Amino acid sequence: MYTNNKKKKKRRWPRKTIFFFCAVVTAFAMLLTGVIVILTSGKSLKDTMKDMPFSYDNGHYVMGKNIVYSQGDLLTCVNESFNTVWQLRLFSAGLSFTVNNNLIAAIGQGVIQVVDSDGQHRFSKQMDGDIESARVGKDMVAVYTQQHMEGKTPSYIIVFDLNGDQLFLLDVTSKYVLDYGFDEDSDSLFILELDVSGSVPISRISTYKPMTQSITMKKELKDQLVSNVYWISGKIYAVGTNHLTVYQSLSSEDKQYMTYGWMLEDVYQSDDPKFVYVPSGNAGTFDIARIVRPSGSEIKINLPPGVFQILHEGEKIYCFANTQLFVYTGEGKYLKSYDFPYEISGVERAIGKSVFLKHENMISMMPLP
Repeated sequence: MYTNNKKKKKRRWPRKTIFFFCAVVTAFAMLLTGVIVILTSGKSLKDTMKDMPFSYDNGHYVMGKNIVYSQGDLLTCVNESFNTVWQLRLFSAGLSFTVNNNLIAAIGQGVIQVVDSDGQHRFSKQMDGDIESARVGKDMVAVYTQQHMEGKTPSYIIVFDLNGDQLFLLDVTSKYVLDYGFDEDSDSLFILELDVSGSVPISRISTYKPMTQSITMKKELKDQLVSNVYWISGKIYAVGTNHLTVYQSLSSEDKQYMTYGWMLEDVYQSDDPKFVYVPSGNAGTFDIARIVRPSGSEIKINLPPGVFQILHEGEKIYCFANTQLFVYTGEGKYLKSYDFPYEISGVERAIGKSVFLKHENMISMMPLP
């Protein structure tokens, strides 16, 4: 039997070839690392900001996922990419606007013009007397009018449907109306009035069903003055000088949270709303914030110097100074700070989770980090 004892020789790569492949692998690894760093590195605030196609002096409003702004008598709607969605000529320039996600009402010269979110004209109406203000719901519009006559001033809140037909008329003559508006479903109307006819001023909240011409609730607060009312997820929140009072609509249940010495700064409207308070009497900037969650929790945050505005959005709290943004969790834990590329002087909520930033006479939009 023959046995081959010769071992098979292993093939050896030339040294130059080995060096070449090592260089290729190293270059590929460096390129891959660079791509990963670029893709995962955080953008500065400047990189995320977009200048608006209008100035601060132009009326600008959020309407669902779009932005509406006025230039003279021209109303323009743009999407988040600033592409024009629609344009509409109004009956005049120099009008006042009230807007929600469904409707926009323009008022002036005793006329109201209502446009929907698709830019479709719904109705225009010449009112008797002066239009003091208007409110829009989902499919209703309320108008507050006053007729100035010799010796008397008849005043009314009138509710219209989107065809311009009158649904409800409420005589508010001799009443001091502070606020009014609709619930989220546009089924009910609330009126906030201040009654000074007695020895003690009374803040009174009344709710009505325009379709049935009926009053559904009346609440009186005698120990404080109420400045604002929010109707969120079936509950009414009355912002007063002493308490935040929560009412279950159509019932007598209520809860109160002591707010004496604090003033309302922001409201995050959700199924679990958050009310942001700052100390009363502060001169322009705040050193502490108090977040009241009526579902049961409350926190306080000591703020860095220079914070002049606070927004609660989602589960984060955003504190704006002229040159910096400070971000906290919803529980008040500090997360991060960002530097603005220029000095800002104003902040407003924009579409989605973005804000409008005012700098000089310009407006930029920035997604909240």
